[in-house]
Amino acid sequence: MKSRVLITLPLPAAVLGPLKTKFDIQVWDDGPMPQLQIAELAKTTDAILCSLGTAITADLIRSNPQLTTISSISVGVDHIDMEAATAAGLPVGHTPEVLVDSTADLALALMLATTRRIVEADRFVREGQWSSDWSTDFFLGSDLSRATVGIVGLGPTGLAVAKRVRAFGANVIGWNRTEREVSGVRNIALDDLFAEADIISVHTAATPETHHLVSADRLAMMKPGAVIINTARGSVIDESALIAALSSGRIRAGLDVYAQEPIAKSSPLLVLDNVVLMPHLGSATAATRQAMIERAYVNLVAGLEGKPLPWCANPEAYSSR
Repeated sequence: MKSRVLITLPLPAAVLGPLKTKFDIQVWDDGPMPQLQIAELAKTTDAILCSLGTAITADLIRSNPQLTTISSISVGVDHIDMEAATAAGLPVGHTPEVLVDSTADLALALMLATTRRIVEADRFVREGQWSSDWSTDFFLGSDLSRATVGIVGLGPTGLAVAKRVRAFGANVIGWNRTEREVSGVRNIALDDLFAEADIISVHTAATPETHHLVSADRLAMMKPGAVIINTARGSVIDESALIAALSSGRIRAGLDVYAQEPIAKSSPLLVLDNVVLMPHLGSATAATRQAMIERAYVNLVAGLEGKPLPWCANPEAYSSR
């Protein structure tokens, strides 16, 4: 009898084909999968293949002891109750390393779009407002080459961003939860980084310790006109405090992640001109998404064949079995 797999998002036919030959699969392809459907279908499944849009709760895990594997097409696993999964001896697969460059590229793109006001200028032209002659103060921005860029989190993506901005000639300062010496990056206390940087790029993981790491107090330390970029996780920034700081016009921002995703239609962020908004596209290149899917597939197959997951987010789960 084939193992049963619940797939909570649409996948390319080239991926579903091999899965169908190996497993009995059920695919949800009608937008975000409601929790009631997940709970019902999980009762008759051996493994779940999901992404960031699917919450795998402690109750779901505890109610389905037959689950052998969760494989997520993501690096972050904050959509999964990892404590419950580990306690249940349930390995969770993720897809690290493959999206470092694509995310770093997007962070750089957000820096340039924000500092050079590209989205504002595009809208200005499209709305037919470009009717005046050139002037010395027309759509002034700031130079990345003259900036001090603060990197919050010197993991692989933070280091990739540091490499890119150094190529532009920027001065780079950095902070990491555990001190890390990096050539070309001056280590600095977090509060000092917020006070000194012209551009701050956030690349730390979402953990209980980093929840609202970027607080109202730290946002208040930023220079007038400074920019904050977030391609990490929405929970790292106190979004209410960020909205207040942006609404005052004192700082600017480029965001790919939010406290709530998709962003609420009533969010004040949507009407602010001094923030560039992206719909969580850090990994959205064809090559990166393909690599993520391939790793998630390998993790899924390994788990259902009783083998260790090559990219396991909680290897300690094996000792809990």
